[in-house]
Amino acid sequence: MANNERLAVILAGGLGTRLRGVVSNVPKALAPVAGKPFLDWLLTMLRRKGVDRVLLLLGYGAEKIMAFVGDGDKWNVKVAYSLEEELLDKAGALRNALPLIDERSFFFLNGDTLLDLDYDEMLSFHLSKKAKLTIAVRPWKDLSRVDPVKVDKNSKVISFAEKNIPPESDGFWLINGGVYIVEREIVEELPLKRLSWEAAVIPKLVENGAVYAYKSNGYFIDIGVPEDYFRAQKEIPEILRF
Repeated sequence: MANNERLAVILAGGLGTRLRGVVSNVPKALAPVAGKPFLDWLLTMLRRKGVDRVLLLLGYGAEKIMAFVGDGDKWNVKVAYSLEEELLDKAGALRNALPLIDERSFFFLNGDTLLDLDYDEMLSFHLSKKAKLTIAVRPWKDLSRVDPVKVDKNSKVISFAEKNIPPESDGFWLINGGVYIVEREIVEELPLKRLSWEAAVIPKLVENGAVYAYKSNGYFIDIGVPEDYFRAQKEIPEILRF
């Protein structure tokens, strides 16, 4: 990462259809959690983890998110924005933002999930493996809303999102925690069109042996459905203690 800065690219342009029944007046990233927008919690955590710069990938509700975040001064981070003129899905939105990404390696995460991990340690792991993509994974007991990740003894990912894989010996699967470290060169190779990150990009990189998994046991939540959104109201303030 350039000049020792840490860049986090955050996808925050989704429609949030599954949450629409309980949060209908703001985009999902601004859904209130314990009196503050979820994105407030996420940016606060990222700054504490050493992130200096944030690039928000926006579509639906972009104006509201930009009005709330501004230039990032509230969190002591520099914030830039990449806007979609049409729905591009996750990989397409990242490719669309490429002109705004100078760093060779950067963090990439969802604007509706939170995984508490050591960002410096994950970056050191990524660089030591000379990975093209590193996925933060976490042990989990339920595959209903998450993607399982199978790794070999060297932490290289050998399968991604194959639901029929058996759990580990302790009854847990390793699942995708929604935080990645990405090498810019793999984004350069993507076409600028609507493209799925999880369904199209990651499996191809796994086939090429370019993906590694960084294991974390940190707190994880996805606020994308009402059940977990309600759970977040209590858990996020208690566990993150900001």
